[in-house]
Amino acid sequence: MGRLQAIRRAYFLVLPDVHLLDLSGPAQVLYTLPELEISPTEVVFVGPVAKVRSYQGLQMEVQPLPRRLNSDDVLLVVGLKLTHARLTSEAWHQAIDWLAKTDFGGATVCGVCTGTFLMAQAGLLDGRWCTTHHGFLDRLASTTPNARVVANRLFVKDENIVTSAGVASGIDMALHIVAERYGMPVALRVARENVVHFRRLGGDPSLSPFLRHREHLNPAVHMAQDLLSESPAAPPTCNALAQRCGVSYRQLARLFQREAGISIKQYQLELRIDLARRLLADTAHSIEHISELAGFSSAQAFHSAWRTRETTSPLAYRRTIESKVEDWYPLDEPGEGSLY
Repeated sequence: MGRLQAIRRAYFLVLPDVHLLDLSGPAQVLYTLPELEISPTEVVFVGPVAKVRSYQGLQMEVQPLPRRLNSDDVLLVVGLKLTHARLTSEAWHQAIDWLAKTDFGGATVCGVCTGTFLMAQAGLLDGRWCTTHHGFLDRLASTTPNARVVANRLFVKDENIVTSAGVASGIDMALHIVAERYGMPVALRVARENVVHFRRLGGDPSLSPFLRHREHLNPAVHMAQDLLSESPAAPPTCNALAQRCGVSYRQLARLFQREAGISIKQYQLELRIDLARRLLADTAHSIEHISELAGFSSAQAFHSAWRTRETTSPLAYRRTIESKVEDWYPLDEPGEGSLY
């Protein structure tokens, strides 16, 4: 629940034989930030060679590799065709050398698909949880024995290192980064602008209400969901909500139920319960304080709502989360992080 930090520059490390969707998917997501005037994020394509030909045949020019990055930057190491010629090329070794020696200054470093192999050879994945394209998982695990390779994940986050599976999963990873840096409502806005959905795979945490009930295309209902999501604990009044959405409240309530499959009141309650779950997992606040922060009138009201959705008490839920974290990331081992 820390302070959000905008993305100043998004660097894409591009080598010859780059796969276009590995590059264009996350680039489109991050380019949407300045396009929608969310932030003046600069998207920069860099590499060890000035002219790059993609594996699909598109020619492009890229800028020189930066000397250093900052904590408000993001670097995406883009996937490419792993041929013998590419793995033994001068550009490949120059990129690895740059990754190994560069001061990233706390920047988020991401591997898209087979871009993880560049990061692995530079030592960035040692002791880290990571993933890659399903066809290369065994190869990554065998060639990088110090990495903790995970299957069946769209992407994996370990502190400031994020890696994604094949091709389109780079879009999911980029949306997750946007959510971390700007909040979920902004990420949802970016996703809708690009007509994509947040996705999870089996074994991942279940979808939060920020992501559920969003399969429709009604702009008024999406607007209402955005406004409610921005402040679950203190949402706009019924009339203010309807006015912002450009319809009467009666019409909005009818549209909301039809399109989202849930009433406005139920949706608001789902948001508050989800906020309470995150506070239980991420803070040491008391139940009374969490009840207040999540917008409930009292701890009793919170407990009453909680019992309709959870089989254990809030404190038992907190203990379960803590035990899972300890199981996934033993405190005496390196590479603590989050699996997605």
